[in-house]
Amino acid sequence: MKTLSKSILAVSVLGFSAGTLAADPLTVYGKANLSFQYVDAAETATDLKSNSSRFGVKGEVELDNGLTAIYQAEFGVDFADESKEKNVTARNQFVGLKGGFGQVRLGRMDTALKLAQGKVDLFNDYNADIKNLFEGENRESDSVTYISPSFSGFSFGATYIAHDENDTAEGDSAGVSAAVMYGDAKLKKSKVYAALAIDNDVDNHDIIRAVYNQKFGSFKLGAVVQREESSDGTGEADTGVMVNGAYSAGKLTYKLQYQTFDDKAADERVKTVSVGVDYKLGSATKVFTWVTAEDEGDKNTLALGIEHKF
Repeated sequence: MKTLSKSILAVSVLGFSAGTLAADPLTVYGKANLSFQYVDAAETATDLKSNSSRFGVKGEVELDNGLTAIYQAEFGVDFADESKEKNVTARNQFVGLKGGFGQVRLGRMDTALKLAQGKVDLFNDYNADIKNLFEGENRESDSVTYISPSFSGFSFGATYIAHDENDTAEGDSAGVSAAVMYGDAKLKKSKVYAALAIDNDVDNHDIIRAVYNQKFGSFKLGAVVQREESSDGTGEADTGVMVNGAYSAGKLTYKLQYQTFDDKAADERVKTVSVGVDYKLGSATKVFTWVTAEDEGDKNTLALGIEHKF
């Protein structure tokens, strides 16, 4: 990451006046992740994919009365396929306040249930991302999120998604997402991370999700258990499980992940199995390869790629 003055942001990103912004530093950050993929399905194909590559700006400004203003404007960018207006898309974008009470954010952002996932998904942003079988990986507009301070390792988060009465595409009521979390999601300040989260009428689904992630020396083990059903009460509840493990040896990290989902409507159980290896080239750069076998579409994918963070 690099710290730049807001005057630079005015020129390159937001177009505000340099005089207004010059005194307030901010952080510009991003990630470029691309992979060349060979797909074996009904037909074979090759593709170059941009895996949730992004850039953004974020910062904090100290205010009076022990308060701090916080903000973030993050955008997805496709390095491989899309161009023109489809090349840049909205991701987490919010403004808020934090203090001894915790923090409050207003804008477009990940729900509390999605945040509760932490870093447990070893193949996040790839074909085996848990969102491809599980509901709940939502980034909602018109939302307000509260995150509490840590109390003996425990914290609480809640998201309220407003209902626009003039938007016929939305449901009939506002949605609520909430989570209780324990430990450090990155497993740096603690060796254990766990969370219990719920969605109520979020994207027309009610969800209960439990997350567990633990570090044992060079090993990491993780699991997600989820129950989901339609908010309108139609259909039966579906259940899913994801388990994984990772082992780090020097610059190499070996990864294995298994995910299964019982689809009651289709009367079938679908699964995804992935194995992968990351090789660290530097503090911000890695190359990787992975293979994913998906029941849906009877598809097998081999990927070779590179990721650089800035």
